Amino acid sequence: MRFYDVDPELQKAMNDAGNAVHLKIEFDFGGRLEAVFERDIVSAYFVGIREEAGGVSSRGDIVLDNGTGIYDYDGAGSGTLVFVSFTAGEGLPYYRRFSFLIDDRGIRDIRGPGRKRLARIGLRDFSARLRGADGVRDWTAAAVFTYKVACDRERPGQSLVHLIAGRAGLGFDEIDCAAVPIAYPFVRLRGNVWLELSGLAAACRCHLEFGPDGRLEFSNSPYQVETAPAEDVPHVFGGGEIFSYRKTDRADLYRNTVRLKVNMPVSLSRREIWRYDNPPVVYDDDMRPRFPFGHTPGREIERGRYAALYSVIDGESGAKRPVIYADDIDCKTEAERRLEYSGGSFSYSHYDVESGIDKAFLTLDGGGGGYLYKASIHGRPIVLDLNRSCFMRDAESAAKNGARVLNVTGAYFSDYDVGGRPHYVDWVGRELAERARHRREFTVRTHRGLFNARVGAGVGISLRGEKLSGTIGAFSFRYGRDAAFASTFRIIENIGDKND
Repeated sequence: MRFYDVDPELQKAMNDAGNAVHLKIEFDFGGRLEAVFERDIVSAYFVGIREEAGGVSSRGDIVLDNGTGIYDYDGAGSGTLVFVSFTAGEGLPYYRRFSFLIDDRGIRDIRGPGRKRLARIGLRDFSARLRGADGVRDWTAAAVFTYKVACDRERPGQSLVHLIAGRAGLGFDEIDCAAVPIAYPFVRLRGNVWLELSGLAAACRCHLEFGPDGRLEFSNSPYQVETAPAEDVPHVFGGGEIFSYRKTDRADLYRNTVRLKVNMPVSLSRREIWRYDNPPVVYDDDMRPRFPFGHTPGREIERGRYAALYSVIDGESGAKRPVIYADDIDCKTEAERRLEYSGGSFSYSHYDVESGIDKAFLTLDGGGGGYLYKASIHGRPIVLDLNRSCFMRDAESAAKNGARVLNVTGAYFSDYDVGGRPHYVDWVGRELAERARHRREFTVRTHRGLFNARVGAGVGISLRGEKLSGTIGAFSFRYGRDAAFASTFRIIENIGDKND
């Protein structure tokens, strides 16, 4: 992945280590932008990091000289939009690098040296808004999605990214995404919107973050339809620009065995998904089971809205498997045609297959009495394949270093075919290939204004005769009114750069 693109003249100035970095902070008051005087920016600190859950988030903290009280904005507080831009020299265009929201603490009045009045403002990117959108508690939108794909910008109604993000109010124009056709028969949301999107991104090996323009990005997946741009190294850190350099052995990243175990939803062909079997039952002369109706106090299915739980019979074991979702279900007329009885006149006085995803609500009228032989419903079911698993290991590495196991689970693994093998198997293979090498982390600090760098971008390091490449896992930008601009990058060594 590349750095963000900036104006060519600005890029040229950024490459000149002698140019000072300038910062612009703007508050958005309903479309009216009000900029802070740069001389009033005492300090500013911005961080971007890849979270363990899979997404990339950014945050910031700024301190303003507020001696005259001009930053006691009326109406500004938690949730106010703030734009952060950088440039590298006088007369050059600014590059908007961050779109933030003021955090829950709002604009805080603090005292600095000499009791000088300051304003401190914590900033969070838009992922904070998605973290607060709890999918389980949002009763106005569906928490279950069926027969969708991971991402499809041409068909947002079939795209999990669009459907999940939509629960937090994000529209089509607020999402910048690739087409990732991994198919999911059933998804039930259980966490907040950001965690759900992060889990989907991790399973699709996708880059997820809010970009400088505030749009949600879901891209750079090996499973995407689009051809990924050729990888290059947009910047190579040399000794002349590094003022602090540290190497760390990231033994915590090393694994030579990957075990994945998930409960995977599987769609089955249309079949019987419910049959009445509640006791008491008697047998006729041919030993066929039948259910007597019309006797006091009456069966539950006669008395009211009986919950007919869907299930299927496993063809191999004969065990009953619960159905978690069913569609293409018999209409009332079809279900009544399936009734088999003697005596009476059986029919459904209440037949509801719309209110539940895994059950029907029924009332069966026996016409005053008679024997029911069979009442059933057919539909297309989805069942859980419990403990679907995949195990891979690097035998040579395990023999050399002992077993180092990574246990994985998640809600977004699928048996969708990827190059001749199921998605979840392909995922395990890729994860093992990344993990089964010892890697280092390099912390690089520079005064160079590389404010268009991003988490996930590849960079190079050429220092003391050592040349290598890596991927930015985290960064920070530190700006001070009375200090030089400083950028810090944590870079994970790419596989293949160093032998074990």
